[in-house]
Amino acid sequence: MENDCSIVRDLLPLYYENMVSEDTAKFVEEHLKNCPDCASELKKTKAEKCICETSLVKRTSDAEVITGVKKKIRKRKWTAVTVIVSCILLVCILIYQFPVYRLLMVCGALSYYDSDEISMLISIGSLSDRIEAQSVLRQADAAFQDCKHTDAECDELYGLLSRYATPSERSASYVNYSLELWSAHLGDTEGYIWVYYSEEAIDSNGDTVSASLRCEALWKVEKSEDGVWEVVSIREHP
Repeated sequence: MENDCSIVRDLLPLYYENMVSEDTAKFVEEHLKNCPDCASELKKTKAEKCICETSLVKRTSDAEVITGVKKKIRKRKWTAVTVIVSCILLVCILIYQFPVYRLLMVCGALSYYDSDEISMLISIGSLSDRIEAQSVLRQADAAFQDCKHTDAECDELYGLLSRYATPSERSASYVNYSLELWSAHLGDTEGYIWVYYSEEAIDSNGDTVSASLRCEALWKVEKSEDGVWEVVSIREHP
């Protein structure tokens, strides 16, 4: 009998899991009917299995809860990052499209310009207007670089933009300059262009012949019969 008990108790975990053959199961069941100790051992096995299964379920449930919390945290993080990035992009777009900070750059000359001119300063204008304005800037580029023609020749070549050329009478060897388009507001036949420039004409000895640093200018432009934009007036603070 004791030998049977030893065998049955070894088989109990397998028996509980239905992992024994039909004959072995009958053997265990017959033994349990007549052996209270082994029957009690089976109850203990069942209880231990229930505890293990409950613990496993709890751990699984806890893991699912933790995973769910982590997912929510990650989602909130990405939502926050998306909102922050969107706000930064929006601010950058607004600053690019409406560079109000330029008022500080021309604060000393604000009283010289009227409200309409100032409003065109703080709005860069449409992309198509800015693209069209490039033809005028190319004319200005040519004038800024020119230090080889006489004053009269510059007038003939560049019109009003000749004021940015350095006539050969000044004996300059080359010109350092920068020219930035601030805004362009063009209609069908006329419009306005704001620019910001610096220039320095240097002679053969390396001395400065003339210079204009950090200057803003408002150009009024008109389209000729040939469809070419030309500068017809220039407003610059004295």
